[in-house]
Parts: sequence; C-alpha cells; structure tokens
Amino acid sequence: MGDGKAAVLLYIMKKIQFIHVVGDTLTLDRSIDVKESPRNISAYDSSRLVISYDSPGRVEMMTIDGRVEDEVDNQKAGKHIFHNPYFIATTSSGKIFVSDYGTRMIIQMDRNLRITQTFTSPMLTSPLGIVFVSTDQLLVADRFSHSIVVLNPTNGTVTPLLGQADGIQEPKAVAWCPASKKLYVGRYGDQTTLSVFEVRNEH
Repeated sequence: MGDGKAAVLLYIMKKIQFIHVVGDTLTLDRSIDVKESPRNISAYDSSRLVISYDSPGRVEMMTIDGRVEDEVDNQKAGKHIFHNPYFIATTSSGKIFVSDYGTRMIIQMDRNLRITQTFTSPMLTSPLGIVFVSTDQLLVADRFSHSIVVLNPTNGTVTPLLGQADGIQEPKAVAWCPASKKLYVGRYGDQTTLSVFEVRNEH
C-alpha cells in the first residue's frame, strides 16, 4: 500500500489486517471483517483494495474502512467468466488483473470492474500467482505445468520463463522486488520453502 503500510488477508478468520512496517518491525494497526472467505487482496491505491472470492466467484472494490464500492460476478458480467478468481495484480494506470484458476484465464478489468479483456493460452493450465515486473510483462505462476510464464497484456502473447529444469514445482505465489531484481516463488502446499531467482534483464 506504500508509505510503510501493508494489508494482510486472513482467509479462515475472514479478516484483513492493516500493518505498519518500519525496518524489520511489523505493528498491527487495525483489522476489518469481510464477508465469506476472500482468496486474495491487492492495493488499488492508498485508500482502496481489490478482493477476490471464489464461493461464488466475484471481485470487489473495497475502501480500507470496509465499504464495498463495487463488485462484479458472473451475473453482472453477463457470462460465466469467474469460477475460481484467485490472485490480483494492479497497475499504476488503474488496470486490474485477476488470475482465474477454474476458467484458466487472466481477466483484465478497469477501475469500475468492467471486464476489458481476457487472456487464454495452452500455457495457462492452472494460473495462480501473478505479478508485474514491467508494464508489458505480467508473470504468472502456473501450478500444473510447473512453470512461470510471461504474459504481455499489450499483444496477448504468453512465453515461458522458468520451468522444472529451473527447480519450479507447483508454483503458487510470485513476488517481485524491483530494487534487487529478484523474483520470489512460493510452492503450492509448502509454507516453509521459498525459491529466489535473480532476473538479469527485464526486457
């Protein structure tokens, strides 16, 4: 969320905690309750969060005080596009990207949660974690293909980046550190192992 603040999702407890980060010290500021059990959250800006749910599949825009500004589901979208919406990535230009594990696609939305584009590929068999490393490079963790692939939202191309030969096994979450140019990959069902990759060239 910037300025030393972070939002943390507690799936089972149906809560979002707001944390102050100072150096290596984390301090709980406050928490809010959310309905049902959300799958993932991402900061849209300093005052709003984007939240995904998969029972039933939908995406919400919520203020940090817990007020839902807007939401979209299959009924509102007018087609069956959400099955298991999971991870979320947002851009500085206001675009929202959601990985849907069930429909095997990446969904692009605008600020008003209008669906503007969807991306599919034979390389997207079970998309989970997503993160931007540049404006035209969205990294996607694809669990069952044991790979990290690169989606270019501008032209829709999907290309491989890392695979089993690089030590990728059932990837679930990805995080990117622009300062160190390192990519962090978490494995599905493994809460004790984190793989770290150094990216030498982003383009």
